[in-house]
Amino acid sequence: MKKQSKITNERLKKMQEKLSDYMSAKQNFDARIIENEKWYKSEHWGLVKGSEKNEIHEPVTAFLFNAIANKHAEIMDNYPSPNILAREQNDEKEAELLSKIIPFQLEQTGFRKIYSNITWNKLKNGTAAYGVFFNPLMHGGEGDIDIRKLDMLNLFWEPGIEDIQSSDYFFIVNMIPNDDLIREYPFAAGLLDTSGMMSLRSRSSSVNNTDKSMVVDCYYKHRKKDGNTIVHMTKFTGDIVLDSSEDRESTAENGLYNHGKYPVIFDVLYPIDGSPCGFGMIDLAKNPQAYIDRLDYIISKNALISGKVRWMLREDSGINENELLDLSSDIIHTAGSIREDNIRQFQASPIDSYIIAHRNEKIAELKEILGNRDFNQGSTYGGVTAYGAIVALQEAGSKLSRDIIHSSYENYSQLVYMCIELIRQFFDSERKYRITGSNGEFEYISYSNKNLNGKLNSAVFDVSVQAEKTNPFSRVSQNQTALDFYKNGMFKPENAGQAIMALEMMSFEGKERLLSNIRKNKEEYDKKMQEAAPFAAEL
Repeated sequence: MKKQSKITNERLKKMQEKLSDYMSAKQNFDARIIENEKWYKSEHWGLVKGSEKNEIHEPVTAFLFNAIANKHAEIMDNYPSPNILAREQNDEKEAELLSKIIPFQLEQTGFRKIYSNITWNKLKNGTAAYGVFFNPLMHGGEGDIDIRKLDMLNLFWEPGIEDIQSSDYFFIVNMIPNDDLIREYPFAAGLLDTSGMMSLRSRSSSVNNTDKSMVVDCYYKHRKKDGNTIVHMTKFTGDIVLDSSEDRESTAENGLYNHGKYPVIFDVLYPIDGSPCGFGMIDLAKNPQAYIDRLDYIISKNALISGKVRWMLREDSGINENELLDLSSDIIHTAGSIREDNIRQFQASPIDSYIIAHRNEKIAELKEILGNRDFNQGSTYGGVTAYGAIVALQEAGSKLSRDIIHSSYENYSQLVYMCIELIRQFFDSERKYRITGSNGEFEYISYSNKNLNGKLNSAVFDVSVQAEKTNPFSRVSQNQTALDFYKNGMFKPENAGQAIMALEMMSFEGKERLLSNIRKNKEEYDKKMQEAAPFAAEL
């Protein structure tokens, strides 16, 4: 039997009303996501204005998908890696450990796949969402960080805000099988009533929600007397409160998470004023794609018609139609004389070349809008064959990708901040980690939050994000830079002073480590020269 909850019927009713209002305000956004999924899968012919709905062949092309796939590949080529920086000297060792532990934590959650899926959704719809939770059932019952990709169709927030953290309530909704629900919350047996429940939108018409209940995780904030903000969560289905952080002794006073934020991060492609969401590549380019498909339909249909010879026969021509159409027949029988007006060949004219040219211009327009130019994919045109010219074109054309990647890094850094605070709050007992040592070998360490003091803001860190592995082109460019330094004598100890001045004016990955090595070589060289000076004087 479930004990009395602090969530009264009046409070539950208010949550239900807020959810209903938020769902109503989000209908257009949900419809856009569902429609975009059809464009992404090239199933959009029925959405193209003026399309032939009864056409057997749907003349859709995948230029839009190709652009999204290329952007996704560029972003995954620059998969992020965190570097935790201490704000105080005493925390430097802790920051170094966190820089190695956080990637391991992310790896345990399968974050690379999550990051890939988030990127697909961000590019398609303009908005994707991370969920950063602490799951008490993971890690043998000790609990662990649980990062998920959240379905935007299942999220609801206050309309008219720009920062999701400013929403009065934040809802995460899922359809859960009743059997699973009763197994976890036995007191709900016999109380579930799905007849009056609202239903969630789905990307597929084949989704079956029979014998399922809509379970709502309602997050909301309270400001304490000391000024700190705490987050609570109440889980309910229909009129039944399944769980609430206000009812638990461990979370009743300080809330679910000490960081005081909703455990969600929105990753936006192209932002929209007055909304925490944005618009994506499909929203931007669906109209050019529709024109390309309609022109392709016209061209394809004309090719079928104009490529086929047809005949016009007078009804009294006396020509055997079956023998006329039978190409294996050498003789065609006729009744009476054959005149020119008895039979006439009919063939449609080929389409004008300007229509084909217009289609090609629309394809070029779509590539230009999405920044998916040919040289971004390794192709060249206009006689450009020189390596330096190709590199310059690729670098100039990758500005959009770099901007998208940097915005993803900003949200990734927020995710890392949340992970640090979850470690600070929940990792009381020591855990085993396999990290990479300074010499590249594996080290096995034990780690807990004891040096973080278990209190928010006791040790403050900054997060710097860089690409885990640069793409092949960047590696080749960096290797060539190193060879150029070697050929110009910048690694010779006697040239160290000039090399340091030159490097301080440059910017490239690994610059600080290179400067440190050159300074060490210079110190060793100067020391040897000083030791050798007395002997040189005697000679």
